Amino acid sequence: MNEPWASEYRLEVLDVARIVSDNTALDVKDVGVLDEGWDFFCYLINKTFAFRFPKRRSEAERLINENVFLAKLDLPTQTPHFDFWVDRPVGFDLPFAGYPLISGTPLFDIAEVDVDASTIGHQLGQVLRELHAQTLTPPRPTHDPIKMLLPGAHKELKNIADVIGRSLFETCSTRLRSYRPRTPSEPHVTTHGDLHAGHVLVDSMGELTGVIDWTDAHTSNRYIDFEGLWMWGGDTPVVAAMESYGCVPTREDWAQLRTHAIVNVVGLINFGFQIEDSELVTTGRNWLKARQNEGVLDDFYANPV
Repeated sequence: MNEPWASEYRLEVLDVARIVSDNTALDVKDVGVLDEGWDFFCYLINKTFAFRFPKRRSEAERLINENVFLAKLDLPTQTPHFDFWVDRPVGFDLPFAGYPLISGTPLFDIAEVDVDASTIGHQLGQVLRELHAQTLTPPRPTHDPIKMLLPGAHKELKNIADVIGRSLFETCSTRLRSYRPRTPSEPHVTTHGDLHAGHVLVDSMGELTGVIDWTDAHTSNRYIDFEGLWMWGGDTPVVAAMESYGCVPTREDWAQLRTHAIVNVVGLINFGFQIEDSELVTTGRNWLKARQNEGVLDDFYANPV
């Protein structure tokens, strides 16, 4: 049985060069691997354009939706714009897209101590305020996004118990069990939907330069877009983001945000463990240890100190 992240297609650099050359007007002189995520292969063409190829047929519709979404999106930071859109390519079975490379380093690759976390939080809060004010995704009934994720999170946490150590395992297990699903008290908004640290770009001065990978944009609770920032930096940058955003989360909001973040960190570590990617495992484990050392894993319902 194939794992859910397994690809239905394999692409080599020479394949990508041929596909892009055959389906666009680009004179392809250089091809490099940018990333292989859960859903897409991403390649750098001529050191100028990022091209995304779906790994599975099921992702093609999501890329199509992203193309439509990005054409309407207007934010005070850089976002991808598909200059190249090939719906029915020659030599590849699925649509693919290319956009001018956005400069910056993913926050995932930057240690919190190397930048001003509050500055990044403040800038990201302004971007999210603008995003959440736009109605770009279909409406959905309000719901608690944590409820359906908890059973899978408990299973993944057991998978990585030996990887993260007994102390972190027991702490995370307790926090996940302590979460009380709730009925949301406010309307849902258009969200990025997968705003983890790998999708936030910053420059050498620690200034926000862009937000990428909008395939998971959907209507949901606004606080899911703050979770990646919390995974990376804990309460401090999120408090700064909330201040510039202009909202004051309740204790229940903080519990939802932190619990969802732990679910995602556990998923990241489990994914890295399954595919034998030590960088993902180490980064996720270090994030959990940092949050534990800060004391924020003691009570998810506590307001930030």
